[in-house]
Amino acid sequence: MRETYSEYKAKKGLLKSRVLLSDDDKIEKIEITGDFFIYPEEFLWILEERLKGTKFDENAVKEVVTKLIDELSAEFVGMTPDDLVRAIIGGE
Repeated sequence: MRETYSEYKAKKGLLKSRVLLSDDDKIEKIEITGDFFIYPEEFLWILEERLKGTKFDENAVKEVVTKLIDELSAEFVGMTPDDLVRAIIGGE
């Protein structure tokens, strides 16, 4: 197991992620924090749960993020979905 930590500066916010990875590079645990807004508020909690078991790679993470945005009609303020993906995988 290994852990990554990332900070990413979006247009109007700072995103931080801490990711615990399994030996086969799948997300075991993830925590996303920072100074930003996403609606609905529960988006991040749901995303953290859905990312568990996902391969730690940009395409796999982006697919989970995109599906959840569509499902919840999520809105990002001062950042983009790509910013969120970069914050998650940027710890590499």
